[in-house]
Amino acid sequence: MIESFFWWTQEQKLISNKVSQFVDDNFEEAEKYFWNTKFPWPLVRKVADEGYFGAAVPKKYGGLELGATGGCIVAEQLGRLYAVGHVFTVSILAGLEQILRFANDDQKEQWLPKIASGEELGALCITEPFAGSDAANIFTTAEKDGDEWVINGKKRFITGAGVSDRYFIYAKTNDDPSIRKQYGHLTSFIVEKGRPGFTLEKINPLIGFDNVPNGYIDFENVRIPDENRIGAVGKGWNVMMAGLNFERLIGSAVMIGGFKDIIALLFHYTRRRVQFRRTTNRFQGNADGIADIISKYKMARLFSYHCAKLLDDGMEPMVDASIAKKMNTEWMREVGITAIQIMGGDGLTKFYPAERMLREGKIGEIVAGTSEIQNLIIYRFSAMLPIYNAALRFRWNDEVNAPIISKKESKFKGLELNEENLLKVIAHDYKVNPGLYMTPDDVREDIGGSRSAIRNIFESLEKQNLIVTHRDRQGKIVLVKATYVGLQKAFPKEYYQWFPEWYDDSDKF
Repeated sequence: MIESFFWWTQEQKLISNKVSQFVDDNFEEAEKYFWNTKFPWPLVRKVADEGYFGAAVPKKYGGLELGATGGCIVAEQLGRLYAVGHVFTVSILAGLEQILRFANDDQKEQWLPKIASGEELGALCITEPFAGSDAANIFTTAEKDGDEWVINGKKRFITGAGVSDRYFIYAKTNDDPSIRKQYGHLTSFIVEKGRPGFTLEKINPLIGFDNVPNGYIDFENVRIPDENRIGAVGKGWNVMMAGLNFERLIGSAVMIGGFKDIIALLFHYTRRRVQFRRTTNRFQGNADGIADIISKYKMARLFSYHCAKLLDDGMEPMVDASIAKKMNTEWMREVGITAIQIMGGDGLTKFYPAERMLREGKIGEIVAGTSEIQNLIIYRFSAMLPIYNAALRFRWNDEVNAPIISKKESKFKGLELNEENLLKVIAHDYKVNPGLYMTPDDVREDIGGSRSAIRNIFESLEKQNLIVTHRDRQGKIVLVKATYVGLQKAFPKEYYQWFPEWYDDSDKF
């Protein structure tokens, strides 16, 4: 049994109990495949027979129609079955969201039932020798020849390489630099295993994914029909981006399942390990470590399913999905490190799954967008959100004799717009924010007037060395600050002085 959330539907709660029991029943079998380093085909077939591959596929195409939440539920639990969780995740990410959004009706009828049934596995193919985090720098090409496309190139770090039958790829279909600049140079396709010229080139021995093949694939004049193109020509970037929120969310959910098992292992282990005449659970450091893992487990689940709810409600939680992916994978690595430290030498052995958590977490920090890329997304898109860009002004408050956040108008508001008054506005900001520049809009908000008139005065004050400016690449003034000469001209030096009441006058100079 796993903890459900109040917003889950009855169907989602039922599937969570069912898949949890399925995992418990097949846990030992998955471990055998891990130890034998064999791909768990029989177990994957069991997952397919249960219909779990169709968790997020609409019912009309043979799926369970449980949305992103259902996909997370299944991913979380199957993540406890070594290799199986990764196989499930990659297979449904290899086209599900992209087909749902961009495929035509005939294509949906062709591909979605196959995804739902799990009769064939899928692989997602973005990374190349030229394209990693720079996902747009794809060199694999697709050229139109009548009603077919001819594909040439390579893809690498493909999870499920060889065992998968369906490969969702992105290829370059235009070399025009102006088109490339608009990200209109890519198109997405599905390539089936068995097509002439489509071959497996290499299997990578990774730090983890011990019995999940990851490799290189090669395309040499591979012909596919135009019906295998998903989305319009030149819209591959849009297709890729549309699937990323779902991909990152499911990829983060599959990491969570192992947290619970590690917690159970550590309670079991520390109650039975004796050092210095005490069981090791009585050492505060170990208790703190386990408490930290429990906290990460709870937070990872809550945020992931919150993100899934947003997706199911029709939103595009790009920032949230990136946070879930980043934190869950980093936490998995940290959980592995903490668990190993608590268990000491035993944690370093493969007889316990602690070291496995560390290795899998490290992979998670790289695949589906590195943690650095997630940080980039989180920062850039958050910087555009109104919630973080509300008007914020510090103003000097004479009553408390200190700068405080205030919605009151500036004391300079309504003064005549001239060089002297504008310089005072900028110099006064030194008193409030000594280390900061002002934006032109900050200045305009404080005194009023037209932007063009303020800009002209900026130019004049800069020529007189009374202010310094910071300009963008086009040469436009975007920030201004008073120089030392400007500060002296605007106000006497006493204007800028400030001392706390306790400071002795005899120490001033």
